Amino acid sequence: MVYGKNKKNDNVSLKEVVFMFPGQGSQRPAMGMDFLEANSEYKKYFDISGEVIGRDIIGAISGKDSKNLLNDTRFSQLSIFCLSGALNDYIMQKLSLDKNLIGSVLGHSLGEYSALYSSGAYSFKEGAKLVVYRGKCMYEADKVNKGTMAAVLGAKIDKIEDVLKSFEGKVYIANYNDYSQTVISGYEDSVKDAIKDLKEAGIKKVIPLNVGVASHCPLMGEVSDKLGTFIDENIEFEDLRLPFFSTTEVAYRNRHDIKRVLTCQLTNPIKWVNSIECLLDMNMDIFIEIGPGKVLSGLVKRIAEAKDREVMILNTDKMEDINHMESSLRKEGIISEVKG
Repeated sequence: MVYGKNKKNDNVSLKEVVFMFPGQGSQRPAMGMDFLEANSEYKKYFDISGEVIGRDIIGAISGKDSKNLLNDTRFSQLSIFCLSGALNDYIMQKLSLDKNLIGSVLGHSLGEYSALYSSGAYSFKEGAKLVVYRGKCMYEADKVNKGTMAAVLGAKIDKIEDVLKSFEGKVYIANYNDYSQTVISGYEDSVKDAIKDLKEAGIKKVIPLNVGVASHCPLMGEVSDKLGTFIDENIEFEDLRLPFFSTTEVAYRNRHDIKRVLTCQLTNPIKWVNSIECLLDMNMDIFIEIGPGKVLSGLVKRIAEAKDREVMILNTDKMEDINHMESSLRKEGIISEVKG
């Protein structure tokens, strides 16, 4: 679908593509199963991930595992990374999308791990190891400092900040998603109290999120330190083949910045709205959400409308969405033939 009003020069035909990858909270039962039924060769990504974590990932996603692992931080993060990685390679390999047309690759929170895989920072297996370690540390940290997150809708940031003054050191702003959606993060009991205060202040819609950790705030300080040590001891980043854009630092970054980006994003807020504004100002044209859900697509839609920009927004949530994406890219001349 196309949103906004085009303010670009009509003579400009070359279109730049943005790959964007979702984070934790986008998981759902059976996500990606229709894609795997149609493209069984991509089950290898789930096999590799299963070997790393020692559990059947497809079983966790499909619901065949009776322990509801998909909502466990350790498995939800890996499942999203796994599906995003498989879909990324499907687009790059089977649809033969020209890498020269990719102007930016970015992710929301956990999605930065998928974005870095897409950019060539590490192999899929190394990425899976990173995600498994991150999820494990966050899970363990939450056992000590029980945390949670909530989305605040339809409120300006200054009003939210005013309410949170009473919760200094306990509740923080974690995500600046768009002009009317902000996410708060902190200690579980304090977040519950903050939700009450936000509603008493006239903010009608505050939604607890389907996550069991307090991401992007100082509660993740110990996890950040552990992740840095793990990276030093186990991971060597490669030169990036695609332009990676950090949504915490709101800038393009290279392989020498990756450790800092991944460790600091645990304790710092995601500045999604600022990041998308930057890409729109650079005249990026086509935004493809690669992974489960359509959350990022909706955020980009609203930001583009506010900026009075016309962009194409595509996603890979279901096989019908993937087919629509392929058809749309073919019409734009982004892909010309399907291999395999």
